[in-house]
Amino acid sequence: MGRVVTFAQLPAERIGEGVDKAPITRGETREMAAEFVRVEPGKQWTAAAPRGSDCYLFMLRGAAAIAANGQRHSLAAQTFATLEEGIEFTVANDGTSPAEIVKVLAPPRPNALPGFRGKIKVAERERTPVVDLPEQKKKRLYFVGHDAARSERGHAMIVVYEKETVTGLHHHPNAESLFVVLTGALEFTVNGDAIVVEPGQAAYFGLNDQHGLHVAEGFDGASFLEFHIPAAFTTVRASQFRAS
Repeated sequence: MGRVVTFAQLPAERIGEGVDKAPITRGETREMAAEFVRVEPGKQWTAAAPRGSDCYLFMLRGAAAIAANGQRHSLAAQTFATLEEGIEFTVANDGTSPAEIVKVLAPPRPNALPGFRGKIKVAERERTPVVDLPEQKKKRLYFVGHDAARSERGHAMIVVYEKETVTGLHHHPNAESLFVVLTGALEFTVNGDAIVVEPGQAAYFGLNDQHGLHVAEGFDGASFLEFHIPAAFTTVRASQFRAS
């Protein structure tokens, strides 16, 4: 079953001084586990990528710094960090506003797929190459995948839609998907219903959950963070499904 969540309405749990987390996925997904983490100004969050899992962090709002494997990187808004399994990291918020982070484990339990092997890789949106796909009326910025952090466990990118861009109804029999809206608004088909998803919200779909999306009425475009987990997946269009 697909779901839409609003980050501000998620039930938060205090996991450290000035650090809260809340589940985005609710245990019904098996290929990914996603959380919303909030770090207050002047506080820090320490965690580790579990063995057998990639850990992906996306700075949704605010700014911080991440330290891991003897390296320190800035995490401005819309910066993506990929962490190798077993690597401990600390996110320190030295700013004046909360740092809001989307954390994804791929997968939440160990599996045999080869994962990211680079300790830590940080990619800023503004410095990530844009792949233009004019025939599809969209652009992509890869964080995990093509010409980015390499892993068979997950695939992550920012996608930019034009006003007329439409992704028709489809499902993935062997992968789960998560969409985090960054700008504009998208109208998703979720469990057969049309639902508008805006910044501060996310939509996710488990195996075989049919979904489609397009820019919502009244908006000239939209951008969103998109995950497919695992990285290799099959897409079955609604027309193909009906034909079979």
